[in-house]
Amino acid sequence: MLKLQISGKAILSSIRCRREMSTSSSYVFGPYKIDPREVFYATPFSYAMVNLRPLLPAHVLVCPRRLVPRFTDLTADETSDLWLTAQKVGSRIETFHKASSLTLAIQDGPQAGQSVPHVHIHVLPRKGGDFEKNDEIYDAIDEKEKELKQKLDLDKDRVDRSLDEMADEASQYRALFDH
Repeated sequence: MLKLQISGKAILSSIRCRREMSTSSSYVFGPYKIDPREVFYATPFSYAMVNLRPLLPAHVLVCPRRLVPRFTDLTADETSDLWLTAQKVGSRIETFHKASSLTLAIQDGPQAGQSVPHVHIHVLPRKGGDFEKNDEIYDAIDEKEKELKQKLDLDKDRVDRSLDEMADEASQYRALFDH
């Protein structure tokens, strides 16, 4: 009986997540509006989107729907859902890209390297040799955050992925959650 109830909740949750994706047309990341085509998974509390400048293939972000600058400002429900969403997204993206591991990272506050004042988890599928020294990934995340801040604050030129590129990637990932 307990398994049936859990399965029922999972099915209901999956239906709710798909409905949320189809009816929601508004996502924000800090002060920025996110095109719904960049979002590939959503729950009532969280959403996952492709990255403007990924460090590695499939480097995605998981964010709370509510604009929350710091991790400690999340409610218990938001915290739980954010991590459960990161776990689900990470698992499917890791399998899809035939990776062997995941890096999950949060930069919580400006001194931690956070450039957009909105909680977000970096989800990076990892493969052997993608960085010479494994911990270099954290330096790379810091550097990308700094570049993003320069782009957003100073409007400096840099090569970003196009909306079409990001929408195509999100569409591939969206299919991972449709069954």
